[in-house]
Amino acid sequence: MAVMRGRFAVVEALRAEGVRYVFGNPGTTESPLMDALDRAPDLKYILAAQEGVAMGMADGYARASGEVPFVNLHIDTGLSNGLSLLFNAYAGGTPLVLSSVNASLSKMADYRTDLAGLTAQFTKWGAEVTHADQIPSVMRRAFAEARTPPTGPTFVGFAPESLDSEAEISIAPRSDTFVRAGPDPRAVETAAAALADAQRPLMVVGDRVSQFDAVDAAVAVAERLGARVYGAGYAEMTFPTGHPQWIGQLPPYARLYPEQLRAADVVLAVGCKVFHDFFDLPTNVLAPDATLIHMDCNASEINRSQPTDLGILCDPRAGLEALAEALDAAFDPARREAARERAGSIGAETAARRAATLASLRECRTSRPMPPLRMMHELAQAAPADTVIVDDSISARPILHEAFEFSRPGSMHSERAGGAIGWGMGAALGVKLAEPDRPVLGVIGDGSAMLSAQALWTASAYEIPAVYAICNNGGYRVLKVNLHAYFEEVLGEPDRPTSYLGMDLPQEFDLGAIAKAMGVASERIEDPERIGPAFQRALDSGKPALLDVIIDGAL
Repeated sequence: MAVMRGRFAVVEALRAEGVRYVFGNPGTTESPLMDALDRAPDLKYILAAQEGVAMGMADGYARASGEVPFVNLHIDTGLSNGLSLLFNAYAGGTPLVLSSVNASLSKMADYRTDLAGLTAQFTKWGAEVTHADQIPSVMRRAFAEARTPPTGPTFVGFAPESLDSEAEISIAPRSDTFVRAGPDPRAVETAAAALADAQRPLMVVGDRVSQFDAVDAAVAVAERLGARVYGAGYAEMTFPTGHPQWIGQLPPYARLYPEQLRAADVVLAVGCKVFHDFFDLPTNVLAPDATLIHMDCNASEINRSQPTDLGILCDPRAGLEALAEALDAAFDPARREAARERAGSIGAETAARRAATLASLRECRTSRPMPPLRMMHELAQAAPADTVIVDDSISARPILHEAFEFSRPGSMHSERAGGAIGWGMGAALGVKLAEPDRPVLGVIGDGSAMLSAQALWTASAYEIPAVYAICNNGGYRVLKVNLHAYFEEVLGEPDRPTSYLGMDLPQEFDLGAIAKAMGVASERIEDPERIGPAFQRALDSGKPALLDVIIDGAL
């Protein structure tokens, strides 16, 4: 053991956990911690000019690197500014450790916030350190909890006294914890038997398929079944979008769920929430006689909102690999032939749908302002093959997925299940820090970009060469879509008139001007044929850049 001050123990704990970057926005109470970090050049502090940017950077970095980042925000005021994106991280299972330095313990009768309590709803675990000798164990547990499935954010608060006092400190090296859990063999056999007898099998995959490196296993099961495959969200590359059995993401409203979902006789859901609706979700989304099999490492998701016939708690990769083997044994030649026929029929439908998308693209060649499909097509044509897409395009997301093909794990990261906008501007910087040798393109809705435009300052100040393409439709289009869904779903008045109060912008967000003011090159683009050359110039510059693309916001 060595005698050291608590603030230096924090630094040693970060080193032991393999932390490279600290994302934050400090305040006066953070002075002890900032002093210690100033003496640790191997830990690079990335300053955000707004707390949401720091949270977005940490989220993007965690997802692209596979490491657990450390975020430091100022006491209750700064911490509160980061809560919306902390909620996103919690809802989506992003592992990170968030921290703040509290007021002095002597202010108990004066004013002192329960910081761990403030964050408790949106963290897996949290605690406040009051003595220096608590730092090693609390930091170790915070990182271990964050990275242990189901992963998610944790919180560590520090009383100033814990950072300024001395104690005998021993920092243990980061331990190797093997968290892959296999499925119960009886459950796999039961699932295989049900799927082998299915006439209309269907798969729904979620982000934990990607998180557990289970994409290939998911493809193997889908091909054995000849099943349609849908995504419950698509915040990571969970299934190759160019695969002939991939249909796309499930819509956000149950009334828009495809007929094939309601017609399925056996549904296999893996690593996802089953199911989701912005409004009231029917208790039974599936047909009354359908069988729902839910495989997940997160026990709280199984049987959460839908009656589940068979729940399998396991690592998605281990579960899918075991299921593929069991299906090989359960399928006789007749079942294999039926699966091939199903897959062929689905592939023909997929090809027809993609041909229709190309036809739509040809029809919109001369439209002004350009349709979102044209913007996304031009970006897809211009992006190098190894580009990482950071998708915060909001209402344009389905169109982005029509234009881009994602076949490589890590090729895209999208806003998670929480729904708080403002994530993508910071996330693109975090992804770029984790993937310095790959082009990073953030496709960001104008409303989301405006909530965290301060990320442009960080991009410029630290020379982080991410490229932003802003979907500038002059309004909060997603709110208009949801408003009409409310009229239809809740009020039963689909033709109800509206002025779109608070949804149309009386004055345009000029993100290009903001970018230039913060030291980032920008171009305003109204002609779609300028998108490709502008994107290439941005990549060639080796600096951060913003393309303000004017698109049609019509519903």
